[in-house]
Parts: sequence; C-alpha cells; structure tokens
Amino acid sequence: MTPRSRLRSVAPIALALCLALLASCGSSEAPAATLGGVDVTDAQLAHEQDVFGFLAGLNQQPCGTVEGDETAEAACARFALTNLIQEHFVAVYADANDIKVTDAQVKQTVSQLDDNLGKKAVDDQLKAHDLTRADLSDLAHRILLFGAVQTQVTADALRQQYEDDIANYTTVQVDHILVKTKAEADEVYAQVTAPGATEQDFLDLAKEVSIDPSAKQNSGSLGSAVASTYVPEFAAAAIALEPGEISKPVKTQFGWHVIRMGKKDVQPFEDVKAQLLRSSDAATTAFNDWLVDQVSGGAVDINPKYGRFDEKTLQVQRISSTSTDTATPSAPAGPSA
Repeated sequence: MTPRSRLRSVAPIALALCLALLASCGSSEAPAATLGGVDVTDAQLAHEQDVFGFLAGLNQQPCGTVEGDETAEAACARFALTNLIQEHFVAVYADANDIKVTDAQVKQTVSQLDDNLGKKAVDDQLKAHDLTRADLSDLAHRILLFGAVQTQVTADALRQQYEDDIANYTTVQVDHILVKTKAEADEVYAQVTAPGATEQDFLDLAKEVSIDPSAKQNSGSLGSAVASTYVPEFAAAAIALEPGEISKPVKTQFGWHVIRMGKKDVQPFEDVKAQLLRSSDAATTAFNDWLVDQVSGGAVDINPKYGRFDEKTLQVQRISSTSTDTATPSAPAGPSA
C-alpha cells in the first residue's frame, strides 16, 4: 500500500512519494536493496523509516502493517522499501523526461500542510522522528515530483488508448463500390482515380456495378456514421483517408470495396480525455502497469533480512519462518517506532 492510499487525509501531500535515491556510501556490508543498479544502504533505509513514520504519525496510523509476529520496526522497513522501489524508478523517469518541481510549489505544499494540520502538530511529528523542516521540504518535493510523473505516465497511456481506438472517435461520411473480386475492384479503382474523374463519376459507377443492394438508390453512399460501426478492415481504410481521397481495394467479409471519403470529423484527444479518465481501465492501471514493467527482469534486489520483493504486486513481503526460498529475516536496522 502506498502513502497515497494510507494517508489520504493529509491533503494535498497525501500523494504517493518520490525520492531520487543517493548512491551507496561504499559500505562493505550488503545494501538494504539494489534498485536498477543503485544501492540503498541500511542508513538510508533507517532515515526513510523516520520519514514514513512521520507521515503515518500525521494521520495517526502505523507505519506499515504488522504481519504475524514481526515487529512494528520490520513492518515499517518493508513499507518504506516498497515505496522506495517506486520512488527510484519515478525519479529515473523524471530525470530522463525533464520533469521538475519548483521551489514555489514546494513552499506552497508545506504551507498547505501547516494550514491543514497546524504548524505545531507538524513540528511535533518532525521532532518525534528526528526530522527537520529541511527534511519536510525535501519530502514535499518528492511528493510533487511523484504526482507529476504519475500524471504524465497516465496521460501517455490514455493517449495511446485513444490512438488505438481512434475509430471510436472518428465520424465519417463515405461512399463505396462493392464488387466480388479483386480484379473487379482494381478496375473500379483505375476508373475512379483516372485523370479527370469526378465525384459524380464515382457515384454513377456505384449505381452501375456495385453489388451493395442499396447502391441503385443511394449511389453507394453510407451516410454519416462512427467509423467503429463498420467492420475493422473497412473502418481502418476509411479513417486513413482525407476528404476527397479514394482508397485502394479493401477486402472484407462482404467482398472488395473501393471507398471514397466525403467528410471526416475526429474528436481531439483533449475533448475525450476526461471521459477516458472516468471510464477507462487505463486510467487506473496505467501507472501500476508501468511500474511493473520498470521493475521486471531483476531490476530490484532486496536484502532478505528485510523481506522479498513481489514483482506482480510491487510489495516487499515478509519472509516467514515457513518460507522455503529464503532464510527467516533478522530484525531490520532501522530506528525504533
């Protein structure tokens, strides 16, 4: 569970966190974790337990969920590591895509937290976890950066879905000539695209040769319709055309078509984005799917004394005494709760 879900009431900084992890300090001991080749030391993890303990304290909740007979300290360490895994890859993405947070945004976020909870309450929690106002500003920066990356990743996924489903957002007014064989379709295409051929020539030929039963009455006109209402091959060929253009022969289950585009109206992405956010699975799963992809292939290695990482759930899980794949973990090195 991320801080966003556990600490929802701490607005607006009750977002999932982001931290650009520092490199290992060169200790000869095994690191607490290695994320994409970057080591997280026990000391760094201990500091993050204080950070997450601070956030949990603001919301009067524990830092992590104790499982079985593990200590609260161990649960907090797993919780911190779970989030640090996400934070690391978010930070890498932010750096690669030049996503930044301004000092003004940080100050505003800290000010809003003080206003919402009271400056004394915030300072008391900072002191209880050996943190400073500088640590709080760093935390606000991380939260804002995480939110910016999450928004960008989700928007990219929604745009990709929009492009994949563009037929749902395209209204076309087309005419077509339907024949039985490709040879007949090639001949039709040659006639309607010959130099000097006009729209009326297309309509006249549709009346003459099209096997569409309605062609004699409507000259092959299909009227105006959302492109996705047509069979996929026809829809794809139609939306590829601009007004006045004629397709090369297209085969469907009905025969061979030559299509002429009359009018085309495409809803812009920005006009349907809100709809996608409300109804699309991509809006709720895009970021999680992206994280799963980032951590796949051994990009995350957790010291067994803290648990083991599940790539599917993105959680650092407790290793119980009955586990067969790893030894029982010792108590983590972080500070007391």
